[in-house]
Amino acid sequence: MSIYGDLLEFKRGVLDRIRLDLAKLQPVARRAADHDFQLIAGQMEGYQKRLQLWNQRLRELGGLWLDPEGRMIRYQGREAALTVREFQLLKFLLDHPYRFFTVAEILGEAWAEPNLFPEEVRNYVRRVRKVIAALKIPCDVVNRPGRGYSLEFRGNK
Repeated sequence: MSIYGDLLEFKRGVLDRIRLDLAKLQPVARRAADHDFQLIAGQMEGYQKRLQLWNQRLRELGGLWLDPEGRMIRYQGREAALTVREFQLLKFLLDHPYRFFTVAEILGEAWAEPNLFPEEVRNYVRRVRKVIAALKIPCDVVNRPGRGYSLEFRGNK
């Protein structure tokens, strides 16, 4: 799992550099670089799918279970009810572990509500952290300045 996370992080860096350099290239070189960009983006999609598969399997083996209908989370006999936004945030982070998301990305991708205030993300992150701690789930929602929030399982990366 850590290898997929490392590969994704490396490929994101490569894509960021290509994006910056594309405009500076001559048309022939730009087409070649664009082809490389698409190839790397496709590889990243495959890595992300494999990482999600392994994380889902890890959750199943570890006893972590999400009930979208009742917005419940269960872990090793303990459970908690979540609000709609708490559930959406936790599910989003669980579906994309070890990947950092900015506040704007969370607003747009986890909730599809880009007009909400950034403080609301911080508030829901704090609430999700409390649920994770109360249920003693071996993961953390971490924050890296300039990168955003990520969910990381303890002992797996």
